Amino acid sequence: MKLKQRPEDFQVDELATLPIRGRGPFAVYRLTKSGWTTLDAIRRICRDWNLPRSAVGHAGMKDRHAVTSQLITIQNGPRQAWNGETVQLEYLGQSPRKIGPNDIEGNSFRLVVRGLSSEEGEKARSGLPGIQLHGYPNYFDDQRFGSWFPGQGFIAEWWLREKFEQACWLAFAEPQSTDNAHEREEKEILRRHWGDWAGCVRELRPSHRRSIVTYLKDHPEDFTGAWCRVDGHLRGLFLSALQSDLWNRCVSYWHRTQTPRDQLLELRVKTGPLLCPKNRLSDSSLRIGGGAIPLPSARLKDVPEEVKSVMRSALSECGWELEQLKVRLPRDKFFSKAQRPMHVVPSGLHWRFAADELAPEHEQLTLSFTLTRGAYATMLVKRLWDCQPL
Repeated sequence: MKLKQRPEDFQVDELATLPIRGRGPFAVYRLTKSGWTTLDAIRRICRDWNLPRSAVGHAGMKDRHAVTSQLITIQNGPRQAWNGETVQLEYLGQSPRKIGPNDIEGNSFRLVVRGLSSEEGEKARSGLPGIQLHGYPNYFDDQRFGSWFPGQGFIAEWWLREKFEQACWLAFAEPQSTDNAHEREEKEILRRHWGDWAGCVRELRPSHRRSIVTYLKDHPEDFTGAWCRVDGHLRGLFLSALQSDLWNRCVSYWHRTQTPRDQLLELRVKTGPLLCPKNRLSDSSLRIGGGAIPLPSARLKDVPEEVKSVMRSALSECGWELEQLKVRLPRDKFFSKAQRPMHVVPSGLHWRFAADELAPEHEQLTLSFTLTRGAYATMLVKRLWDCQPL
């Protein structure tokens, strides 16, 4: 089976409640893109319109390998459209405030999964009714973990442990399979000249990476100061990635201790295997917090002791204690405080099988559904085809 064989095979439309009127200091736009991350698209727009990055608000990150639409706001932004080849802005009106995460109700999805074998088709036919009824694991998926490196972990781990040189290395020099040609070239320069900051500055093109290296040229060995100058939004993403993975580990541990082994399945994300129930959540999971547990952090309060005990045990297996999950330096970013459901039930789930338009000897499956904010459509696909019994 093949997902995202074409960008239009994975379509996401953000569902927002932001008030849009004729007046207000914030211009509201629908950003539609393909082949761009949300942040890269915003940077491009800021460059073309000569805007400070701080003027632009967005409520979520959308996949690069998809056709996506979402709302953004620009303080005192131009009341006009903007069109690039694969990025478009449609001007919608004005709002009294900047868009934020609480303005997002969810996302609607349309997926086309191609190249299904007969076995994969049967798996989908037997699995979809159960997902429609009981839902599927609400784990964070691989898209969240771009700051994780095999054998080295998350950038934020090194940050919290105050190993700032390693955090800088991973953020700006360590290669990733998803790097584009420009990123590969820039990272190679840093790896080749690490420590020779003047040499790096000479070879790097103007960028945020180069500004950090310029600081190191003037303040050799001050990796703490360099890290404090890393873009705050970027550091926030690093922190969210680590917290999301630790939440996954807590939920997997919960299922391991609360669900009979013969009722468990294993699925994989890039950071390692996770457990989930074959069907619905166990009664004990539903009893505690209505099937939701908090994101782990040192700031947890008013959490049932049963939940906190499970979280402590799960974090211990990962080499952490709850009290360690806080940022000491710089203190401009914090772990999120929120409850997240362990399971998500897609709304309006519909499916249709047909001959694959690109390979008629195989089937394709078209799925359409709506998910609450923060839930991953790709996890539904994994639940259908990438789960194994223990």
